[in-house]
Amino acid sequence: MSHTRAKARKIRTDEASNLVEERLRLIIDTIPTIVWRKLPDGSADFLNRNFLEYTGLSLEDGLGWGWMNAFHHDDRLREEWPTALAAGKPFETEARLRRADGQYRWFLIRAVPLRDEQGNIIKWYGTSSDIEDLKSAEDRVRLIIDTLPTMVWTLQPDGAVDFVNQRWMDYTGLSLEEEIEEPTRPIHPEDLPRVMEKWLADLAAGEASEDEIRLRRADGEYRCFLIRTAPLRDEQGNVIKWYGVSIDIEDRKQAEEELRRLSGRLLRLQDEERRKIARDLHDSMGQDLVALATMLGQLRASIPSARRKPRQLLSECKALADKCIRDVRTLSYVLHPPVLDEAGLGEAIRDYVDGFTKRSGIHVELDVPPGIGRLPQDIELVLFRVVQESLTNIQRHSGSQKATIRVNRDSHLTLEISDLGRGFSAINQTGKEGARLKVGVGIPSMLERVKLIDGRLDIDSGSQGTTVRVTIPLPGEHREKTSHSDR
Repeated sequence: MSHTRAKARKIRTDEASNLVEERLRLIIDTIPTIVWRKLPDGSADFLNRNFLEYTGLSLEDGLGWGWMNAFHHDDRLREEWPTALAAGKPFETEARLRRADGQYRWFLIRAVPLRDEQGNIIKWYGTSSDIEDLKSAEDRVRLIIDTLPTMVWTLQPDGAVDFVNQRWMDYTGLSLEEEIEEPTRPIHPEDLPRVMEKWLADLAAGEASEDEIRLRRADGEYRCFLIRTAPLRDEQGNVIKWYGVSIDIEDRKQAEEELRRLSGRLLRLQDEERRKIARDLHDSMGQDLVALATMLGQLRASIPSARRKPRQLLSECKALADKCIRDVRTLSYVLHPPVLDEAGLGEAIRDYVDGFTKRSGIHVELDVPPGIGRLPQDIELVLFRVVQESLTNIQRHSGSQKATIRVNRDSHLTLEISDLGRGFSAINQTGKEGARLKVGVGIPSMLERVKLIDGRLDIDSGSQGTTVRVTIPLPGEHREKTSHSDR
C-alpha cells in the first residue's frame, strides 16, 4: 500500500516538474532573443523557438553539436567555445549566425555556467543577441576615423589598446594585433620611462593627458608627436573608454628649434655688441672725458682767483665732465660688467647691487654663498642678465623698497629675485610654449635666454610681491670641467 502511495507521489511530482518546465519553456520561447542551454560537454539540450525560427534548423538538427553549423566557419567561436568549457568561466564573444535565408548577421554570444553544491558544472545557459546594426554603425564610425587626417586610437578602461586607425598602422607599419600585443613598440626608448610614468599617473587619476613623444615611422625614422588622451565616462562617472589622437609636430618642432637657434645667435650677437660698446665707452670715450676733466681743472687753476666768474664757469664745466664720466662708467658697466669676466657671477652680482642701491635707493638683501664657484661663461651671463632685468622691473613697476637675491647650488643651480611690491598681471610662466606674460619685452627676453642654457624660468606674481626663479641642472663635474674649458 505504501509502495503505491510513494509511486503516486512520484507521478504527481514528475507531472508538476514537467508542468513547471513547460511553463519555463513557454516563457523562454516568448523572450525576444535567442536563448539556449548546453550540457557540461558543450552540446545543446535546449534551443528556444527564436533560435530555430531564425536559423531555420529543426530541433533535432540543432541539438547536440548541430547548433554549431549555423555559425560562420571563419569565426573564432569554434576555437573559443571549447576553451571556455575547459576554463569553466563566464564566456563572451562575437560571431556571425546564419539566418534562414542564408544571410549572416553578427551576434553577441554570452554564456554562464550553472554549478551544483560541489561546484561541478551541470549546465551552461546562454543568449545570442543581434548586434548587426551596431556593428554596421561601428564600421561606419571606423571608416570615418580611418579617413581623418590624423592618428586616432582607443584604450580600454585599464589602458590596454583595443583600436588604432588605419593612419596609425600606415605610419608605424604595425598591424592592430601587433599594437595590442606591444603598444609601446613605436615609442622612442629614451622617451618610454617618462611617458609611462606620466601615463600611469594620468590613468590612475582618470584625467585627460597631453605629452610630446617621438614615434618610430615604418622606415625607422622618429618624428615628434603631440599626444592627447581623454576619458569617456558613463552616467556614474566611471571611465568606460579612453580616446586619443597623435598629431605630427615634427616640422613645427624643427621650426621652433631653428627659431631658437636664430634667437640664440641674435642674443649672442647682441651681447657681443654690448660688450664692444661697453669697452669703447670705457676705453675711448671714458678716457677722453677723463682727459677733458683734467684739462678743465688745469685751466681753472691757471685763471687768477680774482676772476671769479670764469673760474666758477670752469668749475661747473668740470663738474659736468665728472658727471659724464660717472654716467659713461655706469652705462658701460650696465652694458657688460668687466668683473663678470674677471671674477665670476657672485662678485658681479655684488658689484652690480652696490651700484643699483646707490642709484635707486632700494635695499637689496644678498644670499649668495662664496663657494658658488665659476660657471660656463654663457650661464653666468644669462643669470646676470636675469638679475639686471628683475631689479630694473622692481625699480620701475613694483614700488617695493626692498628686494632679495638668493643663489643655491647643489644638483641644480637656483637663482631667485623677489620683492614685496605690487605684482603685475601675469600668468605663472613655466617655460611652456604659448604662455605669455603681460609685461614688456624684458620678460620674453629672459625666457629666451634661460631656454638657451636648458634652464627653467618661473615667475610668480601677486599682491604680496613677485618672485623670479631660474633653475638650471648642474651635472656635477661636467659643469666644473666645462667652466674651466670655457675660460
